[in-house]
Amino acid sequence: MKYVTRVALAFASLSVFTSAGLAQTTSSVAQQQPTASAAAPATCSGSFGPVMAMAASGPTAPYSAVQESSNVQTLADGTRITHKPMNEKIYRDSQGRTRTERPLCPGIPDVVVIQIRDPVSGYSYILDEQNQVAHRFALQIRHPAAPPARPANAGAVETLPRTSTDTSETLRPTMATESLGSQTMEGVPVVGTRMTEVIPEGLQGNDRPIIVVRENWTSPDLKVVILMKNNDPRRGEMMMRLTNIDLSNPILSLFQPPPDYKIVDETERVTLTFTRP
Repeated sequence: MKYVTRVALAFASLSVFTSAGLAQTTSSVAQQQPTASAAAPATCSGSFGPVMAMAASGPTAPYSAVQESSNVQTLADGTRITHKPMNEKIYRDSQGRTRTERPLCPGIPDVVVIQIRDPVSGYSYILDEQNQVAHRFALQIRHPAAPPARPANAGAVETLPRTSTDTSETLRPTMATESLGSQTMEGVPVVGTRMTEVIPEGLQGNDRPIIVVRENWTSPDLKVVILMKNNDPRRGEMMMRLTNIDLSNPILSLFQPPPDYKIVDETERVTLTFTRP
Protein backbone atom coordinates (compact mmCIF):
# COMPACT_ATOMS: atom_id res chain seq x y z
CA MET A 1 0.00 0.00 0.00
CA LYS A 2 2.88 2.39 0.74
CA TYR A 3 4.16 1.84 -2.78
CA VAL A 4 0.80 2.65 -4.36
CA THR A 5 0.30 5.74 -2.21
CA ARG A 6 3.78 7.05 -2.94
CA VAL A 7 3.26 6.67 -6.66
CA ALA A 8 -0.18 8.27 -6.53
CA LEU A 9 1.26 11.28 -4.70
CA ALA A 10 3.96 11.61 -7.31
CA PHE A 11 1.33 11.60 -10.01
CA ALA A 12 -0.76 14.25 -8.27
CA SER A 13 2.22 16.61 -8.04
CA LEU A 14 3.25 16.17 -11.67
CA SER A 15 -0.17 15.63 -13.25
CA VAL A 16 1.25 12.41 -14.57
CA PHE A 17 1.54 8.98 -13.10
CA THR A 18 4.77 7.22 -12.62
CA SER A 19 5.89 4.08 -11.03
CA ALA A 20 8.69 3.76 -8.58
CA GLY A 21 11.05 3.04 -11.44
CA LEU A 22 9.71 5.87 -13.51
CA ALA A 23 9.66 8.29 -10.65
CA GLN A 24 13.43 7.92 -10.50
CA THR A 25 13.66 9.48 -13.92
CA THR A 26 11.56 12.53 -13.13
CA SER A 27 13.41 15.87 -12.88
CA SER A 28 12.36 18.95 -10.97
CA VAL A 29 10.96 21.28 -13.61
CA ALA A 30 9.42 24.71 -13.15
CA GLN A 31 7.50 25.55 -16.30
CA GLN A 32 6.32 28.89 -17.59
CA GLN A 33 3.59 29.37 -20.13
CA PRO A 34 5.00 30.45 -23.50
CA THR A 35 4.38 34.02 -24.55
CA ALA A 36 3.81 34.90 -28.15
CA SER A 37 2.61 37.80 -30.25
CA ALA A 38 2.69 38.79 -33.89
CA ALA A 39 5.94 40.72 -33.37
CA ALA A 40 7.73 38.53 -30.81
CA PRO A 41 8.83 34.89 -30.84
CA ALA A 42 7.39 32.37 -28.39
CA THR A 43 9.54 31.67 -25.35
CA CYS A 44 9.38 29.50 -22.26
CA SER A 45 11.82 28.36 -19.62
CA GLY A 46 12.45 25.48 -17.26
CA SER A 47 14.49 25.25 -14.07
CA PHE A 48 16.62 22.18 -13.36
CA GLY A 49 18.80 21.13 -10.45
CA PRO A 50 20.66 18.19 -8.95
CA VAL A 51 18.66 14.98 -8.92
CA MET A 52 18.63 11.79 -6.89
CA ALA A 53 18.73 8.16 -7.90
CA MET A 54 18.21 5.03 -5.87
CA ALA A 55 21.36 3.08 -5.10
CA ALA A 56 21.72 0.36 -7.71
CA SER A 57 21.21 -3.13 -6.29
CA GLY A 58 22.38 -4.94 -9.42
CA PRO A 59 21.48 -5.31 -13.09
CA THR A 60 18.08 -4.01 -14.13
CA ALA A 61 15.70 -5.20 -16.82
CA PRO A 62 16.16 -2.94 -19.86
CA TYR A 63 13.30 -1.42 -21.80
CA SER A 64 12.15 1.57 -23.80
CA ALA A 65 8.61 2.88 -24.08
CA VAL A 66 6.34 5.85 -24.64
CA GLN A 67 4.58 7.11 -21.52
CA GLU A 68 1.17 8.60 -22.30
CA SER A 69 -0.57 10.73 -19.66
CA SER A 70 -4.05 12.25 -19.79
CA ASN A 71 -6.45 14.12 -17.49
CA VAL A 72 -10.19 14.75 -17.83
CA GLN A 73 -12.05 16.92 -15.32
CA THR A 74 -15.83 17.08 -14.93
CA LEU A 75 -17.24 20.29 -13.46
CA ALA A 76 -20.30 20.54 -11.22
CA ASP A 77 -22.52 21.50 -14.17
CA GLY A 78 -21.37 18.45 -16.17
CA THR A 79 -18.85 20.30 -18.35
CA ARG A 80 -15.90 18.06 -19.23
CA ILE A 81 -12.44 19.58 -19.61
CA THR A 82 -9.95 17.39 -21.47
CA HIS A 83 -6.38 18.50 -20.88
CA LYS A 84 -3.93 18.00 -23.71
CA PRO A 85 -2.25 14.58 -23.37
CA MET A 86 1.49 14.49 -22.73
CA ASN A 87 3.83 11.87 -24.16
CA GLU A 88 7.33 11.08 -22.92
CA LYS A 89 9.94 8.71 -24.30
CA ILE A 90 11.64 6.60 -21.65
CA TYR A 91 14.76 4.43 -21.92
CA ARG A 92 16.51 2.24 -19.34
CA ASP A 93 19.48 -0.04 -19.92
CA SER A 94 20.66 -3.14 -18.08
CA GLN A 95 22.99 -1.07 -15.85
CA GLY A 96 20.24 1.22 -14.54
CA ARG A 97 20.99 4.21 -16.77
CA THR A 98 17.86 6.16 -17.71
CA ARG A 99 16.94 8.74 -20.32
CA THR A 100 13.69 10.70 -20.59
CA GLU A 101 12.59 12.95 -23.43
CA ARG A 102 9.55 15.10 -22.71
CA PRO A 103 7.96 18.31 -23.99
CA LEU A 104 8.57 21.33 -21.80
CA CYS A 105 6.55 24.17 -23.29
CA PRO A 106 2.80 24.07 -23.91
CA GLY A 107 2.17 25.49 -27.37
CA ILE A 108 5.74 24.89 -28.58
CA PRO A 109 5.70 21.16 -29.43
CA ASP A 110 9.28 20.87 -30.71
CA VAL A 111 10.88 21.98 -27.40
CA VAL A 112 11.96 18.74 -25.75
CA VAL A 113 13.98 18.39 -22.56
CA ILE A 114 16.31 15.40 -22.36
CA GLN A 115 17.46 14.18 -18.98
CA ILE A 116 20.03 11.43 -18.49
CA ARG A 117 20.88 9.68 -15.23
CA ASP A 118 23.96 7.49 -15.22
CA PRO A 119 24.59 5.76 -11.87
CA VAL A 120 27.61 4.00 -13.42
CA SER A 121 29.51 7.26 -14.01
CA GLY A 122 27.82 9.07 -11.11
CA TYR A 123 26.43 11.94 -13.18
CA SER A 124 23.14 13.25 -14.48
CA TYR A 125 22.75 15.53 -17.50
CA ILE A 126 20.25 18.05 -18.81
CA LEU A 127 20.72 18.47 -22.55
CA ASP A 128 20.12 21.93 -24.02
CA GLU A 129 19.55 21.13 -27.70
CA GLN A 130 19.08 24.79 -28.61
CA ASN A 131 22.62 25.74 -27.51
CA GLN A 132 24.20 22.25 -27.68
CA VAL A 133 25.21 22.28 -24.01
CA ALA A 134 25.12 19.35 -21.57
CA HIS A 135 24.63 20.58 -18.01
CA ARG A 136 26.26 17.96 -15.78
CA PHE A 137 25.42 17.38 -12.12
CA ALA A 138 26.96 14.98 -9.63
CA LEU A 139 24.31 12.31 -9.16
CA GLN A 140 23.00 12.14 -5.61
CA ILE A 141 22.52 8.53 -4.56
CA ARG A 142 19.70 7.75 -2.16
CA HIS A 143 20.06 4.53 -0.19
CA PRO A 144 16.99 2.72 1.14
CA ALA A 145 16.27 3.93 4.63
CA ALA A 146 17.01 1.37 7.32
CA PRO A 147 14.60 1.09 10.27
CA PRO A 148 15.98 2.84 13.35
CA ALA A 149 17.80 0.50 15.72
CA ARG A 150 16.18 0.01 19.09
CA PRO A 151 18.52 -0.03 22.09
CA ALA A 152 18.96 -3.50 23.56
CA ASN A 153 17.98 -2.23 27.01
CA ALA A 154 14.85 -0.44 25.80
CA GLY A 155 11.88 -1.42 27.88
CA ALA A 156 8.22 -1.52 27.01
CA VAL A 157 6.69 1.80 26.02
CA GLU A 158 3.73 2.80 28.14
CA THR A 159 0.76 4.02 26.14
CA LEU A 160 -1.55 6.44 27.90
CA PRO A 161 -5.21 6.76 26.94
CA ARG A 162 -6.09 9.90 25.01
CA THR A 163 -9.34 11.73 24.57
CA SER A 164 -9.84 14.39 21.96
CA THR A 165 -12.68 16.33 20.44
CA ASP A 166 -10.60 17.37 17.42
CA THR A 167 -12.53 16.30 14.32
CA SER A 168 -9.31 15.71 12.35
CA GLU A 169 -8.32 13.05 14.89
CA THR A 170 -11.67 11.32 15.15
CA LEU A 171 -12.29 11.29 11.40
CA ARG A 172 -9.80 9.43 9.23
CA PRO A 173 -9.86 8.16 5.65
CA THR A 174 -10.40 4.43 5.22
CA MET A 175 -8.40 2.35 2.73
CA ALA A 176 -9.26 -0.92 1.03
CA THR A 177 -7.03 -2.80 -1.42
CA GLU A 178 -8.09 -5.63 -3.71
CA SER A 179 -6.25 -7.80 -6.20
CA LEU A 180 -7.28 -7.58 -9.86
CA GLY A 181 -5.38 -10.68 -10.92
CA SER A 182 -2.91 -10.88 -13.78
CA GLN A 183 -2.98 -10.36 -17.52
CA THR A 184 -0.78 -9.16 -20.39
CA MET A 185 -0.55 -5.51 -21.50
CA GLU A 186 1.60 -4.28 -24.37
CA GLY A 187 3.13 -7.75 -24.54
CA VAL A 188 4.24 -7.63 -20.88
CA PRO A 189 2.80 -9.74 -18.01
CA VAL A 190 1.28 -7.50 -15.32
CA VAL A 191 -0.53 -7.85 -12.01
CA GLY A 192 -3.24 -5.43 -10.94
CA THR A 193 -4.41 -3.90 -7.68
CA ARG A 194 -7.18 -1.44 -6.88
CA MET A 195 -7.11 0.82 -3.85
CA THR A 196 -10.26 2.61 -2.71
CA GLU A 197 -9.95 5.51 -0.29
CA VAL A 198 -13.04 6.95 1.41
CA ILE A 199 -12.68 10.42 2.92
CA PRO A 200 -15.47 10.72 5.48
CA GLU A 201 -17.98 13.52 5.55
CA GLY A 202 -16.65 16.65 7.24
CA LEU A 203 -12.93 15.79 7.17
CA GLN A 204 -12.19 18.33 4.42
CA GLY A 205 -15.33 20.42 4.77
CA ASN A 206 -17.13 17.97 2.46
CA ASP A 207 -20.86 17.44 3.00
CA ARG A 208 -20.68 13.82 1.80
CA PRO A 209 -18.00 11.11 1.59
CA ILE A 210 -15.35 11.51 -1.13
CA ILE A 211 -14.40 8.25 -2.86
CA VAL A 212 -11.02 8.01 -4.62
CA VAL A 213 -10.20 4.92 -6.68
CA ARG A 214 -6.65 4.13 -7.83
CA GLU A 215 -5.84 1.22 -10.12
CA ASN A 216 -2.32 -0.02 -10.89
CA TRP A 217 -1.07 -2.66 -13.30
CA THR A 218 2.59 -3.41 -12.59
CA SER A 219 5.17 -5.51 -14.44
CA PRO A 220 6.98 -7.78 -11.94
CA ASP A 221 9.85 -8.21 -14.42
CA LEU A 222 10.42 -4.52 -15.19
CA LYS A 223 9.27 -3.32 -11.75
CA VAL A 224 7.41 -0.41 -13.34
CA VAL A 225 3.73 0.45 -13.66
CA ILE A 226 2.38 -0.25 -17.14
CA LEU A 227 -1.07 1.25 -16.56
CA MET A 228 -2.33 3.50 -13.77
CA LYS A 229 -5.75 5.06 -13.38
CA ASN A 230 -6.80 7.56 -10.74
CA ASN A 231 -10.44 8.62 -10.37
CA ASP A 232 -10.60 11.48 -7.86
CA PRO A 233 -13.68 13.78 -7.95
CA ARG A 234 -11.46 16.66 -6.76
CA ARG A 235 -9.02 16.33 -9.67
CA GLY A 236 -10.83 14.34 -12.33
CA GLU A 237 -9.87 11.16 -14.16
CA MET A 238 -6.14 10.75 -14.70
CA MET A 239 -4.43 7.95 -16.56
CA MET A 240 -0.86 6.96 -17.35
CA ARG A 241 0.15 4.05 -19.54
CA LEU A 242 3.25 2.73 -21.26
CA THR A 243 2.98 1.87 -24.94
CA ASN A 244 5.38 0.67 -27.65
CA ILE A 245 7.36 -1.30 -25.07
CA ASP A 246 10.65 -2.68 -26.38
CA LEU A 247 12.53 -5.06 -24.07
CA SER A 248 15.86 -4.88 -25.91
CA ASN A 249 18.84 -3.08 -24.35
CA PRO A 250 19.03 0.54 -25.63
CA ILE A 251 22.33 1.61 -27.19
CA LEU A 252 24.89 3.18 -24.87
CA SER A 253 25.07 6.47 -26.80
CA LEU A 254 21.52 7.33 -25.63
CA PHE A 255 22.89 7.75 -22.11
CA GLN A 256 25.79 10.02 -23.07
CA PRO A 257 25.91 13.66 -24.20
CA PRO A 258 26.43 14.02 -27.97
CA PRO A 259 30.15 14.38 -28.78
CA ASP A 260 29.70 17.91 -30.20
CA TYR A 261 28.02 19.22 -27.00
CA LYS A 262 29.89 21.40 -24.53
CA ILE A 263 29.80 19.87 -21.03
CA VAL A 264 29.30 22.37 -18.20
CA ASP A 265 29.57 21.17 -14.59
CA GLU A 266 26.84 22.60 -12.36
CA THR A 267 26.26 22.70 -8.60
CA GLU A 268 23.22 24.98 -8.48
CA ARG A 269 19.93 25.03 -10.35
CA VAL A 270 20.06 26.24 -13.95
CA THR A 271 17.30 27.87 -15.99
CA LEU A 272 17.04 27.08 -19.69
CA THR A 273 15.10 29.45 -21.93
CA PHE A 274 13.81 28.22 -25.27
CA THR A 275 12.76 30.53 -28.10
CA ARG A 276 10.89 29.71 -31.28
CA PRO A 277 9.84 32.07 -34.11
